[in-house]
Amino acid sequence: MFHSVIGQDALNVRGCGALDIRFRPLSDGHGPIDRAYQSGCLRMRLPRVKDGAFSNAVLLNTAGGLCDGDRLDQKLAWADGASALVTTQAAEKVYRATDQGARISTSIEVGDGARAEWLPQETILFDHARLCRQTDVRLSSNSNFLGCEAVVLGRTAMGERVEEGLLEDRWRIWREGRLIYADAQRLAGPIDANMARAPVGGGARAMALVIHASQAAGTLLAPARAAAESVHGLMAVSSWGPLLVVRLLAQDGAVLRHDLGLALRALRGGRPNPRIWGC
Repeated sequence: MFHSVIGQDALNVRGCGALDIRFRPLSDGHGPIDRAYQSGCLRMRLPRVKDGAFSNAVLLNTAGGLCDGDRLDQKLAWADGASALVTTQAAEKVYRATDQGARISTSIEVGDGARAEWLPQETILFDHARLCRQTDVRLSSNSNFLGCEAVVLGRTAMGERVEEGLLEDRWRIWREGRLIYADAQRLAGPIDANMARAPVGGGARAMALVIHASQAAGTLLAPARAAAESVHGLMAVSSWGPLLVVRLLAQDGAVLRHDLGLALRALRGGRPNPRIWGC
């Protein structure tokens, strides 16, 4: 059942949005959604695509981007045995901020035997943008998770540069209540100048993080490193225990999209990337 609500908070903040979605296993006579709540500028759609046993959901920000003071709260859950991919309709744009900036909070819960894919399109930061993003993932003992976040620092085709700004990006992953992965990134002040430094970005203006968590993560190390041979930017792959992590750097968003597509196809067993990505 779908619920759409516009509350007082959504009226007071231009880009306030919330989602609470729970997927269930596909069965005769029942759709893939067990619970769906949406409010403010956030919406969810279910396209008719063929992707094996995976259901597909597309998230939309009807505000068209994030400005100063905007916030998005996203809760995604997979019931035991559910298989679903969640992506976004378009790249998320974060515009100039003068005060607190924008915030995105994503909470993901994956049940036993479930297969979850969180593959949003890239986030584009404009000059003087400020974004704080937190992603929390809670896994069961036998769940399978694949997630990514990509960031583009200005559209190079438009001659844009992020001279100043703030990006804070934090990931936390728990399995059966035990923290197994923590990652924090912070770029502040002269972002373009900092990214030009070799120890930071080596001149890159686009980057991505891909995380795969499953008992079979180690078996994907060879395919992922094989994909790295064909990238146009830089790609590094590491695996330990039930985790595999891919990091990418690229000179612009187009190169990053190409390289990220290669990495994801390797980790998805050759399955095509979300059709809405256009690659």
